[in-house]
Amino acid sequence: MLLRFIPCLVIASAILAQQPSPPPPPVAEYQGRVIAQTMHWQGASWLVRHKRDREEATLRMREELKLKPGMSVCDMGSGNGYHTLPMAEAVGKEGKVYAVEVQPEMIEMLKERAAAKGITHIESVIGESHDPKLPPQSCDLILLVDVYHEFSHPEPMLAGIRKALKPGGVVVLVEFRAEDDSVPIKPEHKMMKAQINKELTHNGFKLVREFDELPWQHMMFFGLADP
Repeated sequence: MLLRFIPCLVIASAILAQQPSPPPPPVAEYQGRVIAQTMHWQGASWLVRHKRDREEATLRMREELKLKPGMSVCDMGSGNGYHTLPMAEAVGKEGKVYAVEVQPEMIEMLKERAAAKGITHIESVIGESHDPKLPPQSCDLILLVDVYHEFSHPEPMLAGIRKALKPGGVVVLVEFRAEDDSVPIKPEHKMMKAQINKELTHNGFKLVREFDELPWQHMMFFGLADP
């Protein structure tokens, strides 16, 4: 009788082996920093407010990305596409933009805005809190605007970002300045430059450039650290 159950046990074991492992538990603090809550999709209108460029110099920020036609880039934590759409225009139809979001509602808003502009070379990606779901070596540049400080799984996410970079690619972090009390943002949604550098270098990146002329934010460019 026991022999009859052995094939069933083998099949059950094979099925379990194929199932994805559960994600690691989220962390509340990382490298001495409290991790902020993710902005809910119901607050998406704040991302496209009329005065955003005046407050954050978003056009100037995107100029510093130095995007060129044909590049493959990513807007990590794309929200409803405030930066995604102009990035797609900058790389042209011969280029590609990955829009990574963990909230499907944000992706739907982005798709509607892209369709209204006739932009078809954006690939939306529903990421997970521990995995950006980007193809390996797919991106020349990965932009994170006011999103890294909300990662509940910073190390797995940075590992996924690292794998997604092409050789010579860069990760660009834009974060509100914690060193400046005049920046009207909640403290948990700000980061110090030293903290950004500490966390990125701890995870296999090296600082290659900085742009310090934005009104409220740091802008830091990281490449892959030498093996």
